[in-house]
Amino acid sequence: MIKTILRKTMFLMIGFVVVLALASCGEKEDKIVIGQGDWASNAFHDQVVKFIIENGYDTEVDIILTDTPVLITSLASGDVDLNTELWSDNIPTYEDDIAEGKYVYVSTNYDDNEQGLYVPTYMVEGEDAIAPDLETVQDLENYAHLFPDPEGGDKGIIYGGPEGWQVTQFLHQKIEAYGLDDYYKFKTIDSSSTLAATIAGAYEKEEAWVGYYWSPTWVLGLYDMTLLGDSPYNEEDHENGVGAMPTVDVNVVVNSEFEEKYPEIFAFLSNYETSSDVTSEALAYMQENEAEAEEAARYFLENHQELWTEWLPEEVKQKVLDALDE
Repeated sequence: MIKTILRKTMFLMIGFVVVLALASCGEKEDKIVIGQGDWASNAFHDQVVKFIIENGYDTEVDIILTDTPVLITSLASGDVDLNTELWSDNIPTYEDDIAEGKYVYVSTNYDDNEQGLYVPTYMVEGEDAIAPDLETVQDLENYAHLFPDPEGGDKGIIYGGPEGWQVTQFLHQKIEAYGLDDYYKFKTIDSSSTLAATIAGAYEKEEAWVGYYWSPTWVLGLYDMTLLGDSPYNEEDHENGVGAMPTVDVNVVVNSEFEEKYPEIFAFLSNYETSSDVTSEALAYMQENEAEAEEAARYFLENHQELWTEWLPEEVKQKVLDALDE
C-alpha cells in the first residue's frame, strides 16, 4: 500500500514538473517545443531536427522530456509542437486522434523496425559459416546442438527478454507452437542490458547465439545480426504465437496549429524519413563513444549528407552545412 502511494505521488510530481515546464515554454514567442520520450532513439532524432531548425530556419527549439500520455495530451492542447518518433501502434487512440485533428501526421520517420529471433550473421554467411542453411525460425529444430545451455543439459538455449515484456509471452507461445520446446530451453533475461551483454559476449568469441532482439538499437548498429525468417504476419496467427511480428509506423506528428505557424518547417518535416539502420548506427555511435544524442546528431549530419540534404531547399541546406563547419 505504501509503495503504491509513493508511486502515485512520484508520477503526480513528474506530471506537475512537465506541466510547469510546458507552461514556461508557452510564454516564449517563436519557439518550437519538442516533446521527447525517454529513449535514446527519440533523443537522437530530436537533436537532428533541432540542429536543422535552429541553424537552417533561425527558429529556437526547446526539448521537453515527457511520457507518452502527457505528450499526447500536450500535442492536443498545443503546449507541445512536435514529436519526431511517435510509435503509432503504442497509442490506442492514434487513428481517432488523427481523424479528429487532435494532432497532425506529417511523415513516417521509419517503418522498417523489426523484432524476432536473431543469430550472428557470421553463423549463416561466409566461408566459415557453421549453419549456412539456417534461414528460418522453423529451421532451428535442426541446430540445437550449436546452442548449448551454459548450465548444462541436452537442450539448446534460446535467449529472451524479461518475463514482464509482452513479446516474451508471445515467444513462449511461439516456441511451443513450433515444437522448439522439444529441442530448446527458452531462457528469459532480467533486463535488456543483460540480454545485450549475452550478444556482445558471443560476438567477441565468435560463438553461436540465438535469441530475441529488436531494431533500432545500438546492438544491431554495432553487431551484424540476421533476423531468422518466419511466415508472414497476420493477426489471427499472431495471437497463437505463429508468424513474424509486425513492424510499426514510427511517425513525425505536430499539433494542429503547427503548419499554419511554421509552413516552411512543416515542409521540411514532411520530407523527414530515415530508417532503422540509420537510427541503429547513431545509437551504436553513442554507445561506442559514450556520446550524447547531440553528438550523434552531428555525426549523422556530417556522414549522411546524401540523405538529409534532400529534405531541404538549397538556402536552408547551405545554412546547415555552414553550421556544421563552425
